[in-house]
Amino acid sequence: MNERTQDARAIANYILGIAPEYEIKNLTLMQLLKLVFLSHGWSFAFGDVPLVAQAPQAWQYGPVYPQVYKALSKYGGTPISGNERIIDSTTGFPFLPVDLTDKQKSVINAVMLSYGKMHAFELSNITHMEDSPWDKTIKELGIYKDISPTAMKVYYKNLAAERDIKGL
Repeated sequence: MNERTQDARAIANYILGIAPEYEIKNLTLMQLLKLVFLSHGWSFAFGDVPLVAQAPQAWQYGPVYPQVYKALSKYGGTPISGNERIIDSTTGFPFLPVDLTDKQKSVINAVMLSYGKMHAFELSNITHMEDSPWDKTIKELGIYKDISPTAMKVYYKNLAAERDIKGL
């Protein structure tokens, strides 16, 4: 099966659905946004098809997918309820990934294992690292600008090489 680029809201819903498997409780919107971004970024380390269709934006506290933020902003800094999902207003059903491949699932699972239990501000610090896609976007274009897929691809492929990560 060929990889398909997914809607950010579908990946957010997928992460909300699997979080209990990783004993991740009290997931906040800020954490969720960073986990979607890290899954998106790391997907570039192992392939050329972006996991997420929409470009994240460089906001003050890190990368944000505006569609996910808008849908769940009512939670602010409080935990998202366990059964909450982002609903597609055109269908009335939750956004779901379409034909998520084993490789895409493996990337998300690896992100959940590595980053899932981190506090929102730890995740924010990771995405704010010097020369990260967020950092470059803020410095070169300013706040609330799209983070380019090219910047993400270069950064995460280099990060995988530096850490000697060859696959999942």
